[in-house]
Amino acid sequence: MKHKLAYRLAVTYGLIFILAVAVIDTALIIVYRDNQLKKNESFYFDLSSMLSTMVKNNIRITNYINTSEENGDRNAGRVLLLDASGKVLLDSGGELSGVSMTNLEYRKALENGKPAAGYYTYGDKGMAMFSYPVSIEGKTSAVVMISVFIQDIYDDINRFAIQVIATSFAVAFAVVIVSVLMGKRLSEPIVRLTAAAGQIYKGKMDTIVEVARNDEIGRLAGAFNRMSSELLKVETGRKRFLSDVSHELKTPLASIKALVEPIISGAANEEESREYLQDIDHEIDRLSGLVGSLLTSARLEEVELKRQELILAEEVDYTVRVLAPLAAQKQIVLENACDRTIVIQADRSMFREVLINLLDNSIKYGIEGGFTRVECTRKAFKVIDNGCGIPEEDLPGIFDSFYRADKSRTGASGSGIGLFIVKRIIELHGFGISAVSQPGKGSEFTVTFYPDV
Repeated sequence: MKHKLAYRLAVTYGLIFILAVAVIDTALIIVYRDNQLKKNESFYFDLSSMLSTMVKNNIRITNYINTSEENGDRNAGRVLLLDASGKVLLDSGGELSGVSMTNLEYRKALENGKPAAGYYTYGDKGMAMFSYPVSIEGKTSAVVMISVFIQDIYDDINRFAIQVIATSFAVAFAVVIVSVLMGKRLSEPIVRLTAAAGQIYKGKMDTIVEVARNDEIGRLAGAFNRMSSELLKVETGRKRFLSDVSHELKTPLASIKALVEPIISGAANEEESREYLQDIDHEIDRLSGLVGSLLTSARLEEVELKRQELILAEEVDYTVRVLAPLAAQKQIVLENACDRTIVIQADRSMFREVLINLLDNSIKYGIEGGFTRVECTRKAFKVIDNGCGIPEEDLPGIFDSFYRADKSRTGASGSGIGLFIVKRIIELHGFGISAVSQPGKGSEFTVTFYPDV
């Protein structure tokens, strides 16, 4: 079911609402019933009190009792006066005079000296009986009793109960409908997110969910879309990476094959064979360097940083010593202009990889008799040279894997993965890297430390 969550929410909220309404309705009906019965009790207790007072004052109530249907009984009731032995002294109906009778209400009034009320059913009609003591000198000598049909009160209570229950059912139905609609509105984005996740699972990485909401679901959809965009970038990068790797490996392998074939077939003489073998050796070195760079790139995603305090100037000294022979071939001067007091927290082997790549690139693309200088502050370090520079249109992509500037303008070639590795190491440390360059004037690479040190 597409909106299973919506219906579950509707059922849950509906049941909670119905339970709450049932409790409220029951309380309302009970309170209304008690109020109606108490009003009726109050009327007949007042009437009984009046008759009791008349008896105590020796006022004959015969006439009143005989006319009770007109004056004292709103519902064709009956008025009795009983003495302390239970004998009926007066009866408004004229049928029970002289008869002895006792009932629960009579006994309560006689024994407790307080009014009492009781409710019965007579001939499928509700009836109430009220008793009131006649006390003379603190002793109950007689009891006034009134019995009356109160079916009209019960009917009124039933009508009220039906109205309340009907209204509650209507409201409950409306609440369930609204709950279903709200549940659908709530679950619709989730359904779309689920469907979009399924599309991504199938490989459609450009899937985006349109959810125009400012609540938690809207933020979830926004996070999903950002994740989708990142996955698309990763997938695009993966495909490009595989394509680039295939191309980079294919080229030296094809060259090696082309150079080996004439040697195997004997078509090349001794001098040519020696020249071909030298070219093969060069291609193997190139292939080995590429594989090494690929392994380094893959290892970065798994290795755990081992941060330690590094004196920046000492790490630059080490890098200068390693690359001095390569710089000497082009008569490039390597300068370490770092403050000896600057200390950073970094992984030594990875940070040296960054320095070696940056200085190696600077030498590779440097000019004869040029310089490469490393400057350090507490916020950043810079690798500056006066080499051939990088064309402006190439700057945005220099940190991408296998990206290389136009060799005809740079005067050198490489695998295009060194700066990609540099950037990944910098990102793993939480640092930042940027580059500025002008063709023919040199380049400047800046690594900024975060947070400030």
